[in-house]
Amino acid sequence: MCESRTWPRRWAWGWAGLCLALLGWLMLAPAALAGGLIVSAGPAGEAGLQADAAVLSPRPSRALLPSAGWQTYRVQPGDTLAGIAARLNVELATLAATNSLANVNRIEAGQLLRVVPSSPAAISLPADGPLVRVQLWPWPPVQGQTLVLWLRTRDPISVSLSFAGEALSAVMEGRRGWSLIPISPLAAIGSERLAVGAGGFTLTLPVAIQPGAFETHAIPASASDPILSEAARVQAEFERMTALYSQVSAMGWTPRSRFRSPLAGSPPRTATFGSRRTYGASPVISVHLGEDFAAAAGAAVRAPAAGRVVLAEQLFVRGNAVVLDHGRGVFTGYWHLQALHVKTGDAVTPGQLLGEVGSTGLSTGPHLHWEMRVRGAAVDPLQWVEGE
Repeated sequence: MCESRTWPRRWAWGWAGLCLALLGWLMLAPAALAGGLIVSAGPAGEAGLQADAAVLSPRPSRALLPSAGWQTYRVQPGDTLAGIAARLNVELATLAATNSLANVNRIEAGQLLRVVPSSPAAISLPADGPLVRVQLWPWPPVQGQTLVLWLRTRDPISVSLSFAGEALSAVMEGRRGWSLIPISPLAAIGSERLAVGAGGFTLTLPVAIQPGAFETHAIPASASDPILSEAARVQAEFERMTALYSQVSAMGWTPRSRFRSPLAGSPPRTATFGSRRTYGASPVISVHLGEDFAAAAGAAVRAPAAGRVVLAEQLFVRGNAVVLDHGRGVFTGYWHLQALHVKTGDAVTPGQLLGEVGSTGLSTGPHLHWEMRVRGAAVDPLQWVEGE
């Protein structure tokens, strides 16, 4: 809101210009609004200008973004600059100029390129169509983020969704609805198709997935071999967790929901979500599916949000573990605990004690591994933490 204030004369036109620029920015349709995409039926949508996606949806995690306004891409063996530009949906000339490349045919494996995400092409909804408004946040999404879809229909009708060829569901309340779209930390960089169907009309949007900034860690064989050598037990645990995360309960998680930190204070992060890992002498690269926080053994681990305990026991890989179901396909997990203070079936409230930090299972020292799943896919939990 542009308030009326008394400013020095030399600032007067600067403040007025800023207000006019902000007004013009808000009137774009479709618009990239505070990192979100809005597609409206008509110049300003049915109910006027709104910024609710930016206010109500979780903030993009700073951990995955190299720097404000920029993304990065590390050149892989066999890459060409033209191929990278096509996958990232940017102009070849712009990519070359951004990185001061005089010869577009000379790039090297391992080279880090800076990328400015392109703006979406103008798209609008039919003025008399069944869809009135579609919003996506954050935009464009980065590997490992949760993409939130908000929508509004002209009348209360059913809506169909698909992303990258996979059918999704929307939670509808009258004419308004939403859906959570998990973007894997291993998602292919480039464009994926999002389809929103209602009343015989389908809106198709290209979603340009951007590369995340991920660290690389090597786990010593002394820590990993005693666990990973038991392939049958590792696989059985994986299958059990996959089945657990596939459940969808009717509890009340929404895009407005937020997490508290499960640990007090600001413990250091020792292994970030999405970081690439090798174990022992194996050349196979895997992905870390949670956030690791260093903390003293015995430190309290608390529920970051309301939920129901669907697992509280000792596992082979994950050690003493707790899993919370927050509803609508959203789960959080807490691994390597030295003690458990809840049992399966317990309803927990925000801040309730779940267990104590430890070093059980596949672990190199006392720490908390905290992970989040949406529709079974691992996503960055820090995107949903208040104030992160």
